[in-house]
Amino acid sequence: MPFVLTETLLLLTSSFTCGIAVLAARRGDRQQTLTWFTVTYLLGIAFLAMELTEFHHLAAEGNSWHRSGFLSAFFMLVGTHGLHITSGLIWLKVLVTKIWRGDMGRHTIRKLTMFSLFWHFWT
Repeated sequence: MPFVLTETLLLLTSSFTCGIAVLAARRGDRQQTLTWFTVTYLLGIAFLAMELTEFHHLAAEGNSWHRSGFLSAFFMLVGTHGLHITSGLIWLKVLVTKIWRGDMGRHTIRKLTMFSLFWHFWT
């Protein structure tokens, strides 16, 4: 159970750091925005690494999606969540690059807010 608890805490913490980053962006604090979004990104990467490790471990024990309807649904649901996190990480990398290059305009902050809603949706 501690493995799953760690995954959950990573995601909850990433949701918190994402919110702090958006608040920093609205204040116009570029450095804090970059810092907190970088932390969010690293937490997302750590979560994905743990999720892939969990999938590998389950499959190695013979518990793949071929074994039962439950495991098929489990892998589909959790895999879809992983796809959501991966998409969010790609989006976040694009936004952080914009900020790093100096774009902290109104449109970028709006995009950061939309990203934040996306990130919170399944985390």
